[in-house]
Amino acid sequence: MSQIVTMPQLGETVTEGTILRWLVQVGDEVKEDDPILEISTDKVDTEVPSPFTGQVTSLLVEEGETVEVGASLLELDGDSNSSSVSEEASNEAETVNEPVEEVVEVEEIVEVESSPVAKSTNLKLSPVVRKLASENNVDLEQVTGTGSGGRITRKDIESFITSGSKTVQKPKEVSSQQKEKQAQPANTSSGEISRLRRRIAENMVMSKQTSAHVMTSVEVDYENVEILRSKHKKSFKEENGFSLTYLPFISLATIYALREYPVVNSSFDLDKNIHSFHSNINLGIAVDLNQEGLLVGTLREADSFSLKGLARKISDTSSKLREGSYDLDDVSGSTFTISNNGSFNSFLTSPIINQPNVAILSTESVKKRPVVIEAQDGTDSIAIRHTGMLSLTWDHRAFDGSVALLFLNSIREKLENSDWSQELN
Repeated sequence: MSQIVTMPQLGETVTEGTILRWLVQVGDEVKEDDPILEISTDKVDTEVPSPFTGQVTSLLVEEGETVEVGASLLELDGDSNSSSVSEEASNEAETVNEPVEEVVEVEEIVEVESSPVAKSTNLKLSPVVRKLASENNVDLEQVTGTGSGGRITRKDIESFITSGSKTVQKPKEVSSQQKEKQAQPANTSSGEISRLRRRIAENMVMSKQTSAHVMTSVEVDYENVEILRSKHKKSFKEENGFSLTYLPFISLATIYALREYPVVNSSFDLDKNIHSFHSNINLGIAVDLNQEGLLVGTLREADSFSLKGLARKISDTSSKLREGSYDLDDVSGSTFTISNNGSFNSFLTSPIINQPNVAILSTESVKKRPVVIEAQDGTDSIAIRHTGMLSLTWDHRAFDGSVALLFLNSIREKLENSDWSQELN
């Protein structure tokens, strides 16, 4: 009996994935839970295990293709005399695999991109194949497809280019896009966008199009935190193996403020007419991957940690993300996010909201600055204090400026006036 393996749901907000690499071939015997392929989503790159035991009779999608959740990926125990499923099943798989807007006639691609791809045919191509053919002016009607159902794969295009086969001549008229490329300096280099960079780009644009972004900021006097941090930083590092930074203090103060203003710890779905208030505080911490991109690590039930526990969890999660040893639970499910821009000497930042959160806090650099101090008798003096900004980008659809400022001022009050020494004793 034939069994079809489909694209799994890898996280509640994941809707599609890109096939990175098949780990099995037609004819291989696989057991339940054996890894069969590697998939890249907007959250994580991961191996997918087989839900069944059987023999691989057909691979229904090519490496490099992006497919939606539920799309057919692989067939087990099908017709062993054929390397592919029936034409009807293959067409169905291709229809699912490609988003509607991607299944367009080649003639339409020519019109949009001004690329000389030949006669109009209803070829269904992956975005990778379409881009490669367009960039190299390949006449797709001259390419023989070796994929399922005669589908043209990336390898087919690369082989066609390598063979030196005739491509379509460029039109005499130069498009505006080509003119722009020709106007670039001769020393300009280009390359493919990395998967991580593409995911970040797509998510950031989607967030800006989804939420009504507003930024609000307050200035914080960190002097009391700095005095305590300086007192304990040597012994803390000796005991724990990592430095005591401002971030755990800010994170704990933020958690207290989220309890006071639960609307900031929510998700807002206007299309479904649902505003969800989260009972748990899953704190997201944006982690820089050595200037190659950002990932948000998730501290689940962060409101259950002490200051020391938060510091340790932040350090452990950051290390896992930078080493690439994380799994889906480590990078999904956050309900509120902190971006630690202060570690790169920022003054004021307006970060983009990490969907489906309704707000993101940016920690800015802490510096010694002159501050006016008012004494109990009302007289003023100038003192040197450690101060820094906190900025909150928030979704105006979910709440208003009064809530944003009350929330920020709650964090400030806790940072300035809490007895943090109890947390470190």
